Amino acid sequence: MAERKTLLFGPVKSRRLGKSLGIEMVPRKVCTMNCIYCEVGKTTNFTSERKEYYPWDLIEKSILQAKELEDNFDVLTFTGSGEPTLNINFEKAVALAKKIIKKPVAVLTNATLLYIPSVRKALTEVDIVLPSLDAGTSETFKKINKPFPQIDFKSVVENLKKLREEMKGEMWLEVLFVKGLNDSEEELKALKSVIDYINPHKVQLNTVVRPPAFEKTQPVSFEKLEKITEFLREKAEIIVHKKRLETKISKNIKKEEMKEKILNYIKRRPSTVEELSSALGFEKKLIKSLLTEFISEGIVKEKIHEKETFYLA
Repeated sequence: MAERKTLLFGPVKSRRLGKSLGIEMVPRKVCTMNCIYCEVGKTTNFTSERKEYYPWDLIEKSILQAKELEDNFDVLTFTGSGEPTLNINFEKAVALAKKIIKKPVAVLTNATLLYIPSVRKALTEVDIVLPSLDAGTSETFKKINKPFPQIDFKSVVENLKKLREEMKGEMWLEVLFVKGLNDSEEELKALKSVIDYINPHKVQLNTVVRPPAFEKTQPVSFEKLEKITEFLREKAEIIVHKKRLETKISKNIKKEEMKEKILNYIKRRPSTVEELSSALGFEKKLIKSLLTEFISEGIVKEKIHEKETFYLA
């Protein structure tokens, strides 16, 4: 593998931060959680161990490069395809960035390591901290975020509150809603109670619009997000595009209809991909993809007959 020359990426256009220049603090996908909705995919290095995932000299070099690019971005954002605070150099990196970068410095974090005093102290100096919190109870937290065993929900909440009280900048709390998990009246009441306790500057509502780590993870509707915004009141705002979300939901409905038609067909007679495509009018590539899903779920099986592959329900 070629040696990395920089940890910078972008600037990318961010709905929340404008033109954001990212600095990646951990490789893909080093994380303390295995969130079911994660667009990066399932966690491959599931850990709470802090270490030098990228060396200090590369981090320092990248921050100095960011200084040279300062006219090209609005915010320098510490992030990564995992949890950035896992890098043992995180505190030193934030200190250097705050010292030499005139633009705002932001951090995207899942808030699981805020119990470490040095991590929390570093975040008190950041202009914008964007933590995520998707649940109001420990049970739902475990279902959606699948945290590393030692991560405790109550600790996450308490340390978010501490950070909010200690910080100089702003906290924009992101809540991502998953259909059927954290969108019920009971769950919303618990979530509101936790949010009121933490008292962030903003509450930013999101849902599943990119392909999730766990395929059955479904978005809530834009109408539902609007109702949640009213329930959470003045600090809450929706950060997902309405058109994009509605398109996503529409595609999901069509996909479910296709799956139903394929299943109904092969329940009547074992069929090849070619036959299904001809009979139903779907693309062969899409049919093959849906059949692969069915096989992984144990709903469909393959059978070879005279060198042809047939699919049986």
